[in-house]
Amino acid sequence: MRDCVPHLELLRWEAKPEAERSPDASDHLRTCSRCAAALAELESARQELLGVDPHAQSLVAARVILARVAERRRKAWWWRLIVPFTLTPVAVAAAVLLVVTRGAFFPATPTPDKISGAARHVAGVVRAKGALLVEAFCKRGDSVFPVKDGDDFVAGDRLRFAYTKDQAGVLLVFGVDDAGRLFPYYRDDALAGVTAPPGSEVMLPESVELDDHHGWERVFALWTPDTLGQDVIRAAVADALAAVQGDIRKTARLPVQAEQVSFLLRRP
Repeated sequence: MRDCVPHLELLRWEAKPEAERSPDASDHLRTCSRCAAALAELESARQELLGVDPHAQSLVAARVILARVAERRRKAWWWRLIVPFTLTPVAVAAAVLLVVTRGAFFPATPTPDKISGAARHVAGVVRAKGALLVEAFCKRGDSVFPVKDGDDFVAGDRLRFAYTKDQAGVLLVFGVDDAGRLFPYYRDDALAGVTAPPGSEVMLPESVELDDHHGWERVFALWTPDTLGQDVIRAAVADALAAVQGDIRKTARLPVQAEQVSFLLRRP
């Protein structure tokens, strides 16, 4: 029996027109539930983040790639990216799906004054083996771009998260605004995490639409082996805000036993 299709090969297969797809991979996908599920996730990510129109996908992909190049040039003294000028829409769409489903083209390196030591520890440069890594992407209209600490986000923006972790556990994602209010990102009725199997750059299943709040908001992503109680989370948020006189901009980490990453959002 043919082995499962490698992720990169599956990505390329999905981006090609049907007539150009490998028949061996096509036959395998009809009989392998594991690869079929991975393909469904890729297709869902493409449609949710890029839409279904190939021309629009090409434009979105080009914007994402150019944004990555500009970010790399601004934050590092060296960069190198070779992109043929004759990229077809399919090739560009495959490139952006590689960015979205397998992590950043160039890992972001936020400035030290904008993030906590814990966040820097998992941001890419000095991330310890096995530590939690969380990336976020924003879809605004036809544009898709990585979430950077302290940037502006508006009502209607849709955020989607990807994590890397070598252990199974629970990932809890929620927001805290500058009035101290908590907003669960994946359940409206409770601060409940989602099951997080081990993996690299695993996309969470849904995106979250931002409301019309104005001011500051911080998004926390907490990984724990087991579910944390809501009372524990609320108490940790209250204690953290009390320590900084309620300034959510200064609360990059919560006093709770969890691996965690946070993103500060400005809501003009």
